[in-house]
Amino acid sequence: MSRDTVLAAAKNRFATQGYDKTTLRAIADDARVDPAMVLYLFGSKDQLFRESLRLIIDPDVLVAALAGANGDDSDIGTRMVRTYLGVWEAPETASTMRMMLASATSNPDAHAAFRSFMQNYVLTAVSGVLGGDDEARLRATLAAGSMVGTAVLRYLIGVPPLSDLPTEDMVRLVAPTVTRYLTADADDLGLPAGFRQSP
Repeated sequence: MSRDTVLAAAKNRFATQGYDKTTLRAIADDARVDPAMVLYLFGSKDQLFRESLRLIIDPDVLVAALAGANGDDSDIGTRMVRTYLGVWEAPETASTMRMMLASATSNPDAHAAFRSFMQNYVLTAVSGVLGGDDEARLRATLAAGSMVGTAVLRYLIGVPPLSDLPTEDMVRLVAPTVTRYLTADADDLGLPAGFRQSP
């Protein structure tokens, strides 16, 4: 399909050249379609960037980790952190994640696309499992902040000792915080009144 072909070409371009240097014409050339087709299918470069992120961070994979399955670790934070760090470390996604996040922190359009992706795909999917209300979304956002912040320091900036620790050590260190954000009692967590489920 043209859409899948264009999306794959875009992901490769963004991963190797970053947002700034990637052009819709180059993506069209790689996909062997007319540039007008790229615009027709995706509307704009930032929307194409956002859709490309879904090839790397699949919200359904995070939802599956959140829900757990037979044989999975019983701790929700451990499952989430291990899955997320796994995306950063898998050979097929590691370099792409670095380039995509670097683009999102340096280019306003890429930043807006990344924020939209997090809000409309990742956080919506994860908070939906937790109940879908304002409290669930805040909990999901707090957990995401802990994991994304860890990834930025560990993989993007390379700050030791985070960049040097074995992955399972990172999972063990970060998971309790994620578990607390997702499961702790609202009073213990200190959630503001406006973000608590109605009794």
